[in-house]
Amino acid sequence: MLRGLLRLAEEELGRTLARICAVAVVSGLAALLLAVAAGMPAAALSALAASWLFFAGLAAGGVALSAAARLAQGRFLESALPLAESPAAFFPAALVLLAVILAAAPRWMPPGAHGSVAGLFVRDFGAAVVLFACGAWFLRDSARSRWTGKDTALSAVVYLLVYAATLSVWAVDLVMALTDSAPSGIVPVQTFMAAFLSAIAWATLFSARRHLDPVVRLDLGRLLYGFAAFWAYLVWCSFLPVWYANLPEEVGEILGRVQGGWAVLSWGVIVATFLVPFVLLLAEAAKRNRLLVGLGATSVLCGLYGERFLLLVRPVSPGGGRWGLVFGALVAGGVAGVFTLVVGARLARSKTERPALTT
Repeated sequence: MLRGLLRLAEEELGRTLARICAVAVVSGLAALLLAVAAGMPAAALSALAASWLFFAGLAAGGVALSAAARLAQGRFLESALPLAESPAAFFPAALVLLAVILAAAPRWMPPGAHGSVAGLFVRDFGAAVVLFACGAWFLRDSARSRWTGKDTALSAVVYLLVYAATLSVWAVDLVMALTDSAPSGIVPVQTFMAAFLSAIAWATLFSARRHLDPVVRLDLGRLLYGFAAFWAYLVWCSFLPVWYANLPEEVGEILGRVQGGWAVLSWGVIVATFLVPFVLLLAEAAKRNRLLVGLGATSVLCGLYGERFLLLVRPVSPGGGRWGLVFGALVAGGVAGVFTLVVGARLARSKTERPALTT
C-alpha cells in the first residue's frame, strides 16, 4: 500500500520530491518519539498541532471552495475544482493525527487549557468526523454532477455550514484556550477564512503548475488577490478594537506576538500573506503569468503556515532550546510530507480520470 502511494505520488510530484517527502515522514515520526523520550513533548506536539491545523484546514477549505463555487454556479472555476478538492485525500490521515494530538493534550497544552481529554474528543474529533463525512457526501455529489448534472446545492450548503462551525470549534479549543489573556473573538472567523484562502492559494499554485487555461488562472489570481486582502482586513479588525478601546485584557496576546523572535514571524506572516501577493498580482497581466501567480500562491501558503505556529506554538512556550526547535521542525516537516504524498497520489489519479485543459 505504501509503495503504491509513493509510486502514484512520484507520477505527480516527481521521484525526487516524493522521496524527500517520504524521508520527511520517517524523520518526523522519529523526532516525535525522540522528543517524548527526551522529556520535550511540548516542542514536538505543539508543532504537530500547528501543522495539523494548517493542513486539515487546507483540506477542509478546498472542499469549501468547491462547494461555494458550485453553490454560486461559478462555472468559470470548473476545470480548477478537482485541484481544490484534491487535499480532501488528507481527511483520513487528519483524523489519525488529531486523535494523537488530543490524546496527548496534557503533554503539550498549558495546565487548565485542555480540560477533559474526553471533552476534547467529543468536541474536536466528533466535529472533524461530521465535517469529513459531509465533505465526502459533497464530493460524491460533485463527481456525479460532472457527468449527470446532479444538483449539489443541499450537500454544498450543509458542508459550508458545518465547515464554519467545525473550524470555529477547533479555533476555540486549539488556539483561544491556550492564551492567558482574553483572546480576540475574531479568531474563529480568521481560522476558517485562512483555511479558505489557503485552498484558493493551493488551487492557484497547481493551476499554474498544470498549465490550466490562462483565463482560469486569471480568475484564481483575482480570488487570491481579493481574499488575501480580506485576510489582512480580519487581522486589522483583531488589532483595531484592542488599540482603539484600550482593552488591557487583550493587549497581552498582541504584545506577545511582537516581542523577541516572534516579532520576526509576525511581520513575516503579514508580508508573505498580504504584501507579496498584493505587489506581485496588482497588475491584471500579472494574474495571467504562471510564474508570478505561482510565487504569489506559494507566498500565501507559507505565510498562513507560519501563522498557525504563531497562534499555537507561541502561547505554549514549549522550550527545549535548539533541540526543541529541531524536533518541532522535523515533526512539522513530517506532517507536510504526509499531506504532500497523499494529495500528490490523489492528483495523479485525477489525471487518469479527467484530462486537464492545456494552453
